[in-house]
Amino acid sequence: MRKFFLIGFFALVVFDTMGQVGFKLTGEASGPIRFSLDWFGLVLRQPTFWMIVAAYLLAFFTYMSLLKEAPIGPLFAASHLELVTVSFISIYLFHETLGTMQFLGCGLIVAGVVILGLTEKPDNS
Repeated sequence: MRKFFLIGFFALVVFDTMGQVGFKLTGEASGPIRFSLDWFGLVLRQPTFWMIVAAYLLAFFTYMSLLKEAPIGPLFAASHLELVTVSFISIYLFHETLGTMQFLGCGLIVAGVVILGLTEKPDNS
């Protein structure tokens, strides 16, 4: 069962990360927000927009599947690991930089998820 959780948590992080990266790519491709049908049509024509839709649908179904069996504390925490993955992917894809405090924050997030996972008591029901 633990292997199922790990695979599920990994899939959830991947899908959430894809969604966030898709937002960035779609925003860059469609330019500043303009409240017009032309701009909305431009957004809908972006392949990355559809990547966002697919990623969040997959994340939703993955989360719902995990909720049936996984302990809620580690699951909720793991669902927020996208903050770390997006931060590191943005270094490579978007040439952004992270400061010392951001690296420290990422480390604390990962440490928190690991600690929650390791200290979760098995469900005996």
